[in-house]
Amino acid sequence: MTPFGKAVRHLRIEHEMLLGSMADSLSVSSSYLSQIESGKKPIPPGFADRVAALMRLDMIAAAKLRQEAALSMAEFKIQIADSAPASDRILAGELAHEFARLTPEAKDGIAKLLRGGSK
Repeated sequence: MTPFGKAVRHLRIEHEMLLGSMADSLSVSSSYLSQIESGKKPIPPGFADRVAALMRLDMIAAAKLRQEAALSMAEFKIQIADSAPASDRILAGELAHEFARLTPEAKDGIAKLLRGGSK
């Protein structure tokens, strides 16, 4: 089971919600939700936010759930607007292609930039 699956299951039990009723509330099948919980299916984009809204999580708990989702995912999708310049597309492609080869220091620098700090 993935960290996200554990978190969702814990929330479901904590809120005394059956799998079927949570699945209905999220507009997915019970089987699909079970497979997400067990890590057999990937977490769909925005799913952590849908769970957070359903469970009425505060900002801190919702951020923690999104973090658990990130820890559970092997692939991420970068959405680029149709109107984005070619340089954005090239940068996104380079990041995806080169990420595994980046040094820990380079990754730390990128993380600081993304979080509003300077490198």
